[in-house]
Amino acid sequence: MAREQLNVGDLLPLLETSDLQQLDEVKGLINEHLSTERGSVLLNGLVDYFLETESTPVTHILCSVREPHDKHLFDKMNECMAKPACRLSTLTLLGHVVRKQPSWIHKIARYPLLLSLCAFFLSLH
Repeated sequence: MAREQLNVGDLLPLLETSDLQQLDEVKGLINEHLSTERGSVLLNGLVDYFLETESTPVTHILCSVREPHDKHLFDKMNECMAKPACRLSTLTLLGHVVRKQPSWIHKIARYPLLLSLCAFFLSLH
């Protein structure tokens, strides 16, 4: 499948297959696209799909993203924290990312996501 033909909407449901070979192929296509593209469209689509499904394969992909996608991931999670319906899934995703301890996790302190998390937790008190 050529890079320009990559359609996220078509690929994401294929991540739920029980066919391990197909799953590896789809994950490979997504990871290849993430490694060659600097934009946030694919990553935002992955986060949106996770928020809807809490898909385990998508979780693994999101926890393994590399720079510069860490910024896109933090920005998208920050955006989602502003929506009450998305908060629990966003916190779940953040928990997965923190447990995976990617090399860029220390950068969270530089992004508005940390302030959003603090504000959310303070509002619970």
